[in-house]
Amino acid sequence: MELYRAGTGFAGGIPEWIQTWEGDGILCRAFNPELAELLAKAPCPVVDLYGRMQHPDIPRLDTNPDGIAKMAVEFYLNAAFTQFAYCGFHGLWFSDQREKAFVALLKKLGFPCSVYEAPANFENQDVATREGLHPQGSDSIREWVSNLPKGTAILACNDVRAQQLTTAAAAVGRKIPDDLAIMGVDNDKIICRFANPSLSSIEPDTRLLGYTGSAWLHRLIKGETLPSHSALIDPIGIKERTSTDLIASEDEIFVKALRFIRRLTDQRTQVEDVLKHVGRSRNTVESRFREILGHSIRDEITAARIRRARCLLQQTRWPLHKIAEASGFATTAHFCRAFKNAEKQTPTEFRSAGEPPLL
Repeated sequence: MELYRAGTGFAGGIPEWIQTWEGDGILCRAFNPELAELLAKAPCPVVDLYGRMQHPDIPRLDTNPDGIAKMAVEFYLNAAFTQFAYCGFHGLWFSDQREKAFVALLKKLGFPCSVYEAPANFENQDVATREGLHPQGSDSIREWVSNLPKGTAILACNDVRAQQLTTAAAAVGRKIPDDLAIMGVDNDKIICRFANPSLSSIEPDTRLLGYTGSAWLHRLIKGETLPSHSALIDPIGIKERTSTDLIASEDEIFVKALRFIRRLTDQRTQVEDVLKHVGRSRNTVESRFREILGHSIRDEITAARIRRARCLLQQTRWPLHKIAEASGFATTAHFCRAFKNAEKQTPTEFRSAGEPPLL
């Protein structure tokens, strides 16, 4: 087998060689209608890993916007946030999809969401152009950020936008995360680590997306028919950094207890350990959890363990007993019961749902 990888960017346009290339199959990122039409007429199978054009004759894969929204909302609600905002590049397909999913889920849960609307002259459809238009954040973004209520949790459409938000916030005197929490998408390690403060980000499952795309192409080359024309791949998880290191509560006892639970999810933390850490009675701490989160300390410990188990099920091939132990459950049976109660499916079913589709 011979693999040909073309090193070109979107700004370079359609490569000349593609019209005469005699290959068996193409994995592509169709970034404009002209390229999509050209690839759709190619004499070999084509699979798109970009998702922008959604051409009817090209199978495609992309990251699931609903999965991104669900992950962000769950994270922020678990930190007791009640005010939310979204900032994207209005008019870019991936940003609009993520905005729609985030706003819809919050509305379903009874929360409004402030959405940044770019001026009409900012609505260029090229991703690189939009990202580079105002690297320090535009005047309109600074105005929007300055008017957000303190304690607002923001989801940015990607890490570039999130970094622009942190710069804009600094310019108008808003502190991150003390005034506003900011989360990006893509987990671009260079952007996230060198931002000030460092950025929390949702990590797409690019490995599964690429693996699945390759498997689809292999099937098409063999002359098989795919039972689906498109698939959305859920993200892996959230890489937490400084930009969201805030619990939106002024109750010091609750904040101290919740942080303790979050940071010890790989150990067998018990309610008694939490009470000892904060130095207060069970009634005092329990009342804070039920008032702010609507559930008990034990429920929060279990939820933290389930979140860790979900990541391990997605990212490893560990047997269930090892995942149960690493997540802090006493037994595999206890883990399986708790997981099914929380996720409405068994750990095995959850793992199977995340397997590469249509292999």
